[in-house]
Amino acid sequence: MTGILLVSHSKQLAEGLAQLLHGVAGEDLLIETVGGMKTLGVDATMVLEGIDDLTDLGCTTILIFGDLGSAFLAAETARDLMQGSVDIRVVDAPFVEGSLAACMVLSMGSSAEEAITAAEEAYQIRKR
Repeated sequence: MTGILLVSHSKQLAEGLAQLLHGVAGEDLLIETVGGMKTLGVDATMVLEGIDDLTDLGCTTILIFGDLGSAFLAAETARDLMQGSVDIRVVDAPFVEGSLAACMVLSMGSSAEEAITAAEEAYQIRKR
């Protein structure tokens, strides 16, 4: 099973995006969020907690989406600390459009690889 981990410097931003993703792609998707609550920021420990939450739900693959550069650094550090116990992919895609594209593809029963491709292609989405 594939889960989505949204890593943001703002917990509220990540939670709002998770709400949007569930609203559009369905409540069955396993989505966790991590990020700063009272102050902005994110670190590898927070990401590890999100990974643990998803693995406890039965996820064997986790796609991580980040909002800013240091969110990716924290995600990559956490992935490296997990040492292969679960398939963790840090996805280079726009936070909103990329995670939405991935969730839509996953909700149709597609693979994690197809979800990653859809997320990466979101760089091409024009808003007007």
